[in-house]
Amino acid sequence: MTRSLLILLLLAGSGPHGTADDPDVRPVPALAGPGDPHLVEGSFRVDRGAQASLWVPPGEHLEFEVGVDLGPLGEAAVGTVTMSSGVEPYVAGLPKPGESLPTGGEHVGWMRIGARGGHLGYELDHTITTRFLPQAWPSLINSEVQTGSENRKREVKIGRGDEGWKSSYRGNSHCSGCTRKEHYVEATLPWNDPYHCKKCKRGEHRMWNAAQEREVPEETIDILGAVYLARSLVREQKDSLEVHLLQKDDLWKLELTRGARRELKVSSGVFPCREVRLNVSQPEGEEGGSKKFSGLFGIKGALRIWLHEPTGVPVLIEGDVPVGDIIDLHARVRLKKFRGTPSSFKSVR
Repeated sequence: MTRSLLILLLLAGSGPHGTADDPDVRPVPALAGPGDPHLVEGSFRVDRGAQASLWVPPGEHLEFEVGVDLGPLGEAAVGTVTMSSGVEPYVAGLPKPGESLPTGGEHVGWMRIGARGGHLGYELDHTITTRFLPQAWPSLINSEVQTGSENRKREVKIGRGDEGWKSSYRGNSHCSGCTRKEHYVEATLPWNDPYHCKKCKRGEHRMWNAAQEREVPEETIDILGAVYLARSLVREQKDSLEVHLLQKDDLWKLELTRGARRELKVSSGVFPCREVRLNVSQPEGEEGGSKKFSGLFGIKGALRIWLHEPTGVPVLIEGDVPVGDIIDLHARVRLKKFRGTPSSFKSVR
């Protein structure tokens, strides 16, 4: 298996806080109460204004097994991916020494996807985390950390600034040409001077680039948030919805469409599911950027998620994964283990 395929398949704030009457501050999100079997008590509702809300479970942990279709050779198992979420108190700023944490009843909802694996000497530990905060800027923070054979970090912030909705994106890169002596290596020949390394993979030799800011439509979201919106689509029995999605500094239009029903058998049980398709296109007038969308797990084009009815818990994720510039392989990400899910999420046999 190529290194690029392994990478693709194993991918898995603070600020000023005002009053509820301040139009620049987002409403305090609600927590789900008891009595709803399709939501875990204490789930965090992300209020997205006139657009569809999403819910973040307080202690959910899902483990998936990943396989790719190799045609006549059958399906090959290539690793596992975990998806988790949580809810914690919101803290607007660090307390002074001796003071307790200042909280006003607000909460932060977070979701995380992570993968760890290796093949033919290539090691990967990759984590993507999205946090939703009850404040205007930033109201969403997406961070990505990869360590192992290659090291990189990325961060995206989205929210409402002084002049409307905006985003801030920054990544890190090899510090080519810096003067830090700890980044110098000894020359091979004894009569040559030490020199700065070139494009090494060490994380300590990478530095943050300057942040890139841009305007974005209201309630723009990231790919992890889009997956949780798909859960709301199934749970609330809606046919479709459209949102804007940000990948790095590229803006996309995302359409989520509810599809067919199907009973799926995976290693964790048998579940009645509903398909949701995630289709992306470039918004009118959007220019520049990579113009190549790569979604969850590196899947390109339409991403299909099969979610349990009526809770919306993902059971199967599938799509095509590019290997190089020519070959595409079909990937399936199946639910293997789960905990912290709603009480009505049960195998039918």
